[in-house]
Order: sequence, then structure tokens, then C-alpha cells
Amino acid sequence: MKTFDYDIIVIGAGVAGGVFAASQNKDKKILVIERDLTEPDRIIGELMQPRGLQALEEMGLAHLVEGFDAQVVEGYKLIKGDETFTIHYKDVDNGIKGIGLRNGKFLTAIRNDIKSKENIDLVEGNVTDLIEENNVVTGVSYTNAQGEECKSSAAMVVVCDGPMSFFRSKLSKPNKKVTSYFMGLVLRDLDLEHPSLGHMIVTGDAPVLVYPIHSNGYRILIDYPGEKPPRIGTKAIEKFKEEISAVLPKEMVPSFVNAIENDQLKVMPNHSMKAQAFRKKGVVLLGDSLNMRHPLTGGGMTATFNDIISLNKALDGVDVHNSEALEKAVESYYENRSEEVETINILANALYKVFRDADLKEACFEYLQKGGEQSTGPLSILAGINRNKKYLLKHFFKVAMQHPLHFVTKPKKQMRLYKNAVGIIRPILKDEDQPAIV
Repeated sequence: MKTFDYDIIVIGAGVAGGVFAASQNKDKKILVIERDLTEPDRIIGELMQPRGLQALEEMGLAHLVEGFDAQVVEGYKLIKGDETFTIHYKDVDNGIKGIGLRNGKFLTAIRNDIKSKENIDLVEGNVTDLIEENNVVTGVSYTNAQGEECKSSAAMVVVCDGPMSFFRSKLSKPNKKVTSYFMGLVLRDLDLEHPSLGHMIVTGDAPVLVYPIHSNGYRILIDYPGEKPPRIGTKAIEKFKEEISAVLPKEMVPSFVNAIENDQLKVMPNHSMKAQAFRKKGVVLLGDSLNMRHPLTGGGMTATFNDIISLNKALDGVDVHNSEALEKAVESYYENRSEEVETINILANALYKVFRDADLKEACFEYLQKGGEQSTGPLSILAGINRNKKYLLKHFFKVAMQHPLHFVTKPKKQMRLYKNAVGIIRPILKDEDQPAIV
């Protein structure tokens, strides 16, 4: 049997790679390689749905969200012009909650946790290649922080190098699409009626999301539709300021104006992708390297943690040095992971397109506003608690078909509503039905 330097090498110490490493048994010797270990300042990965918190607890890692002023998120307030209503997680399941946090602080907590573990080596370096022997991945080549060329071997390599993954194309058949861009700022000194709720503003042509990330900070994410990034020139920023100020609730406007005039507006692409991994022995894709969805619903970390749990279950009792057993475990993970994440993917991509369609947006707002199962049902899916695809589709089509009499009184509008709903959901379901391995 070949002798390896490590049992597992993890490429990337982001949310996926860091939490995966932290979740492993102490008897596994692990090397984690991260390109940049300085604390990042990002606008992604800052809203964790209740199932994400539950998943951390299941892995014994709930402490990772403690100690850096993360904020409880109790549900949502939906805003369309002067119309507003609230939906609380407690109505779905009394006791569940989400959390808003600063991505950089969360990553620092994860990295400090794995640094403290004697079985894990965390190094700063840029992985440049996978080492293969007889078509089996047996390690990595990387350049360390001192500029030295290094090589390390392992029985298993876990690739978690994020949305802009370098290794994705070498290990899978990706179908990555840019669906829109998020422009992000931090709003400070807000005095909100419901400070612990995420605020979904659908007044304009594209949605705006506001949620707490620390005790005096709310992340605002403004969607910019299309595949091309927004222009950030002086005139464009001034126009942007006027347009967004017109759709924000009045209590948010002063803070927004102050932020856009004094802080740097950050822009990030929003991707949709479900890659199909190749049958490559000794390596596995995890997190955004394998699967992404529109971030409107904050489902990314939930999906990633569900993937980690799925992979850990597949590896349970498996000797990673037994190549045949390892290959079967990895294939099992790829083949079964969709059961835990497909509703998160479908809802995220579908809801974004619904909010971009004027008629469907109106219908969705009206449906959720009714309360009862019409609001708690969709919220249970968004929270990641309910992962029943048939239940999701039932509510999706009920939004479009909630007024059957309109087929008689408003036939053109109702038929357009139905056709648009089908046009949204059909390609999403087709993409989601693709297996995660080829």
C-alpha cells in the first residue's frame, strides 16, 4: 500500500473546506491549503438559514458562529411599495432561527478552529496542480507563502476552491451561468421596526435584500440583472443612488445615502451551476466548486453544510487508503447529495425569476401575504427545513393558479401568468435533474 503524507488534503479554507476539515475525526491527518489567510471583506456568505445552523450543530460545530457579534434572524419582512407583511420562522417550527454574520469574521473563526486541532495543518499557499498516478489523484503541488514549490500526497483530495474554482473544469463538466450581480454596502445606525428580520424589498424591477450582520450593521444587497457587470462611474453611481432611494423604505434611505457616498460599493456575480463530476479516483468536489444557485434566498451555506454531512455519511467507516472503498463512497455522495439540496437550488433560482416578472411577483406577494400554510409552507422550504420537492412545486403552481376564476374573468393575464410560471420552472427542473456525476 502506498504511503501518503496525509489522509486528506483540502484545497481551500473557505466555508466549505474549513467546515469540512473541522468536521473530521481526530484520527485523520489533514492538510488544508488556503491561497490567502488574511481576513476577507466580502458580501457573500453572510446569511445562514435555520437548516444551516442545524447542520453545524449536527457536526458539533455550532460554536463557530459565536464570539463575533453575529445576529439572530427570525424571519422576513416583505415590502412592495406601501404594502408590507412579516413571516416568522417560529410559525414554521417554534425555536428555529437563522443568523446574519460578517463573512470574514466567520471564516476567521473557522480557521482558528482548525488551527487549534493537532491533526490538521493549515498552510497559506496556492495549489497549482493535482498530482496523478495511473489516473488516480494522489496529492497536490503548491507554492507556499514563501514562494517555495511544494508537493504533498494524500489518499483523498477534497476540492473546495469556491465560485471561481480553478480545478472545476479539470474534474467536472460545469454549466456555469451568471444570472445577475449583487451590489453590496453596509447600512449603519438603522432604526427598524423589525430589526431581527431580513427585509425583502420587491418594489422595483429587481429585488433588494437587507439583513443584520452585526449589532450596528445591516447588509444591503441590490440586484443588478444581466450577465454584464454594472458600471461604477460617478454618473452611474448617482443615478443608482436615486433609483434605489426611491424604492427603499424611508427609514433606510439616510443610511443608504451615507453608505454609498462614503463607502466602497462592492460588486459580485451571482452564479447558477450544477456541475457533473468526472469519475476521477482520489478526488471529490465540494461546495461552490460543484454547485451554486442564486444567493437571493441565502441558501448557499445550508447547501454546503448538507453536502458536508452527506459526504461524511458516505465516508463513515471507510478507510480512505482503500482506493476501491473510497471510490464507492465518493460515488455514493455524488449520486445521493441532490436529495438534500435540490429544493434549495430550485427555490433560489425560481424565486429570483419570479421577482423579475411583474405579474408573478404580484401573485407571489399576494400568496405569501395570505398567511397560514401559504406563507409558512414556502418559508419552511426557504429555511431548508422542508426538503420535499413535490411540496415546493405544489406551492409554486398555487401561486400562479390561486385564482382559477381568472381563467374566465382575466383569461389573457391568467394564461400569461401560467405560461410564465411553466417557463421559469421547467428549465430549472431540467438542470436540477442532471446527475452530479458522469
